[in-house]
Amino acid sequence: MIDLNKNTDEIKEFLSSSINRFIKENQIPKAIGIYCCPWSGWITTNFNITKKVEETSNNCPDFEFVEFDFLELAEWESEYEKDNPEFKLNGEIQYYNDDLGDESLNEFIFEYLKPIVYELTKNYDSDFLLQMLDSTKAEII
Repeated sequence: MIDLNKNTDEIKEFLSSSINRFIKENQIPKAIGIYCCPWSGWITTNFNITKKVEETSNNCPDFEFVEFDFLELAEWESEYEKDNPEFKLNGEIQYYNDDLGDESLNEFIFEYLKPIVYELTKNYDSDFLLQMLDSTKAEII
């Protein structure tokens, strides 16, 4: 079982340091995309300098700087590959059911990441897009 609470500080640090490094190396971005694939265990940061989120069709792979930084969460992928994967957050357990596909896991991780990204919005004057790979879960925050 993966307890997502154990990843929160690592994810927050990754996102903050990635954004700060981007600003230092480039400029303040107009839009920041947080792109995640829970079943492969990764999160990337993506940036637009001149385009709004809508100009990239609300799609991180269409940002001007794609995969600027990459956080690998290998334990997520290892858990996903088990016979009965379980992801836990604040006492709630998401049991993965292969028959239902990845969308329930995508939604669970999306809801986990949303408050982390919302907290980031307070520190940066940019639009944020949170998006899950191959999912309907995408939202400007």
